[in-house]
Amino acid sequence: MVRSPRTQQLLLGVLAVLLAVSGVAFASTAGAQVSWQQRDAIDIQATEFRVVDGDEPTVEATVEVRNPTSVPIVVRASGVVLYEAVAAEGNALSTPRSERLADGAATVGAGETATVTLVADLTPEDVEPTRTAIEEDRAVLSGSFLVEIRGRNAYVDV
Repeated sequence: MVRSPRTQQLLLGVLAVLLAVSGVAFASTAGAQVSWQQRDAIDIQATEFRVVDGDEPTVEATVEVRNPTSVPIVVRASGVVLYEAVAAEGNALSTPRSERLADGAATVGAGETATVTLVADLTPEDVEPTRTAIEEDRAVLSGSFLVEIRGRNAYVDV
């Protein structure tokens, strides 16, 4: 079948536009997929603990969040408990499900490291054992943080 040069140029132009649109869509999807796969590289570690006395005693943990991904993340506390020596039933010092970040949620920029404060309730009888565990370097933070990356949620263990 013989086509005119004008028809061939039009078809070539349409093909070029389709390739460009496909390339943009692929790049966008690939970037999101790489960010999602990097979620396992997010590192969360407790660096310091302190007991806050009062009518409703709490324990504060300074937590360092390292975000090596190429996009910002939002971090929230989710099931984090302070234990004495090992994370095991019967060793819990803080009240389970009472944990919260001091500022509610923390945004950590792409490639950045941020420090956040985790607060958890203590029962009056756990204040002294917690203080002792901190002084003797036997306090262990264990659980998960909820991390939102590109609109999707994942859990990062500490």
